[in-house]
Amino acid sequence: MRGVRAAVAALVLTGSITSALADNSPFIYIATEDPFTVGQPAKNDVYFFGGVFAAGSFGNTINIFGADYTNNYIIGAAYGRDFVDMGAGFVLGGVSGAAVRFGEDDDTSGEVWAGVRVRHQGLVIGDLAIAPAVTAGLSAVTGTTEIEREREIYYDGDASLLGFIGAELSFRLRQAPNVELVYQLHHRSGAGGTFGNMGEGSNANTVGLRYRF
Repeated sequence: MRGVRAAVAALVLTGSITSALADNSPFIYIATEDPFTVGQPAKNDVYFFGGVFAAGSFGNTINIFGADYTNNYIIGAAYGRDFVDMGAGFVLGGVSGAAVRFGEDDDTSGEVWAGVRVRHQGLVIGDLAIAPAVTAGLSAVTGTTEIEREREIYYDGDASLLGFIGAELSFRLRQAPNVELVYQLHHRSGAGGTFGNMGEGSNANTVGLRYRF
């Protein structure tokens, strides 16, 4: 995760020392529309990522530098599309994705998911935009990971079909407005027994690149 920390720091530094803004916007502000696009903003995006599973819960895993990581990994891709500008910087859209899960303790398995995404245009600092988003939907797998199997036994449940949450922060530069560096917590959960009679499912911290078009 040291590489992730260095990349984020580099983006912040670049956004802070680049040339003066091309318009009269404040140096720091909350965006209510796409801050780097003139005219019609991009509605579609593709996202390629990789990450590592953590042994703890959602709350433990979101502490990216202190999480208890395993030797098990996920790589995948997702397609997203914005549907509705809800105002005040919020945008409603949808996401679908697929991934491969593998590692020292896990048999190789596949995962597919789809959900509704709400994102915000974010905080603008000079030439850098930092934007939050969350996707909520369903996730299905071809086989469970070791952590999911242990939790199936604990809950007497089935982790084949669970709820999905993708909580993220993206980092984008004015100089490359269609490319984002994205951190996302990839979370599968039974939502308190709603899906598969499960509680916690699995959690992975992921990093990737998103291209908007």
